[in-house]
Amino acid sequence: MAPGAEKGAGVGDEGARPRVLFVEDEAGLRRAYERFLKGRFDMAFAETGAAARSELTRFVPDLVVLDLKLPDADGMDVLRDLRAVRPDLKAIITTSYASQQPLFEMLGIPLQGYLVKPFSLSDLESHIRAAL
Repeated sequence: MAPGAEKGAGVGDEGARPRVLFVEDEAGLRRAYERFLKGRFDMAFAETGAAARSELTRFVPDLVVLDLKLPDADGMDVLRDLRAVRPDLKAIITTSYASQQPLFEMLGIPLQGYLVKPFSLSDLESHIRAAL
């Protein structure tokens, strides 16, 4: 494996920052995540399930922060697809629906976090750091 090519290593960053893929269809939230977390993580953004699937191989994240309601897909299906390619991929779910969390537990889908909107950006960062 080439230097800097190890899992989680960003291009030109000595591999120090974890890589987080944010899958969120709301542009305002994507911008807020990027502004608040800039410099703390290497980040990529996708606004649809299709874009998330594409980013998975291009960006190679350590963690995905995934909205359950996407314009082209159900977030649960997207997570299954991402983990079919990367079984070790860690995930934090964001949603407006608190009632969905027991469904993940019932189905045995491991998550590193579950945040109900609206949540604070510092709460999001805490969940990300705990997951990594």
